[in-house]
Amino acid sequence: MKGLINWEALQKYQKLPFANMDEAAQAKQWGSFAGMYDGMAKLEKEFTKKQVGQMLLSAEDSVIDIGCGPGRLSVPVAQKVKSVTALDVSEAMLAKCMENARREGVHNITPMRANWLAEDAVETVGKYDIAIASRSVGFADLVKINRIARKYVFILGWANAPSLREIQLDFLEGIGQEKVPHDPDARMFGYNMMFNMVYDMGANPNIVVVEDGFERDYVSREQAYADLRFVGEIRPEFEEQYRSNVDRYLIPQPDGGFKLLRKTKTFVLWWRPDEVSA
Repeated sequence: MKGLINWEALQKYQKLPFANMDEAAQAKQWGSFAGMYDGMAKLEKEFTKKQVGQMLLSAEDSVIDIGCGPGRLSVPVAQKVKSVTALDVSEAMLAKCMENARREGVHNITPMRANWLAEDAVETVGKYDIAIASRSVGFADLVKINRIARKYVFILGWANAPSLREIQLDFLEGIGQEKVPHDPDARMFGYNMMFNMVYDMGANPNIVVVEDGFERDYVSREQAYADLRFVGEIRPEFEEQYRSNVDRYLIPQPDGGFKLLRKTKTFVLWWRPDEVSA
């Protein structure tokens, strides 16, 4: 089905991180971020449950999480369904995912190391009741992800709000890391493109924007400084700057402790693959 606007062509202006690398290079690059992504996912844990709460899941569903990372979604989704296949190109990410599954007492996740960008990915991956792509390479081709789902496809991403990467680099501002500049086109090239692409594919997409963020309670500033070091390397000469960066986001509490709270927003977009005519 052809729409009035070629949304697919417009989407090409958005760059997928590391997509132009070969598989080995992608795996190495994503693997280098595994510890940081895992730390950030733990800060999102309670908010992630709100995102999962928007998904139409049943106890009999088989699910694939494309670009699962450290299992931010795979683990809570697995607690609601029959089985989850956690797909990632990085062994390091998959190791974090399975570590987090064991910690939560989840035993129905199967790791799959595969490159979703490969030409034979659909044949390699197979079919599932539910296909999920959250902030991942699953965004690259909505027709492709539609081909592996029987009941629903769920796409999750930042809703014109601070992203994980932006928040991470805020903690490293002034200590050798470049701050992510504000993108004036962020809203223009937001979830509206994916919504319209799905519509033009013939489906009737649904979307909800969830208020979420990153949070943790600390008994002291020192505990916060120690806990958040997963964000990146902090050399001794930048310690004072790092602490100042963290202080900006610590809210004093009545009990003498502190709350870290960085608010953001996530869109959850979903559709039924049997409606797609493309």
